Amino acid sequence: MANTPLCLDTHTLIDYLKAREPGASAVEKAVKEYNCCVTSITVYELLFGVARAKQEIGEHALLGVMTILPFDDAVAKRAATLHAELISQNQDIGIKDVFIAATCLEQAMPILTANEKHCRPATTTVT
Repeated sequence: MANTPLCLDTHTLIDYLKAREPGASAVEKAVKEYNCCVTSITVYELLFGVARAKQEIGEHALLGVMTILPFDDAVAKRAATLHAELISQNQDIGIKDVFIAATCLEQAMPILTANEKHCRPATTTVT
C-alpha cells in the first residue's frame, strides 16, 4: 500500500502538528501505509498560519518527504466547475477547500481529512 497515494489536508496536518487526536494518529498511520502528498494550497495555509502566529518552524520534516501537488490549469478548470456546482446546490465549502478538493479530484486521489463536511460535497474520497 506504500505506493498508493493519499493527500493529507490542512486540518489533519494541523492536528498532527499540534498533537491533537484523532488527526495526529491518523497522519502517523497514513505516512507508514501510503505515499502521502499535500496540495500547494495546504502548504500555503500552513505557512500562512505560522506567519500569522509570528513563529518560525523552518521546513517541517513531514512536509519535506511529501510530494506537493500543484495548482495548475487543469485543477483551476476543475475548481471553477466544482465551485459553481457547489454554490448552485447551496453547499459552498470555501475557495481554498474547493482548490484542495479539485486538486484531489484531478489527480483521482483520496484525501485524509479532519473536516469531512468540506470534502463530502466535492465527491473526494474521505479516508
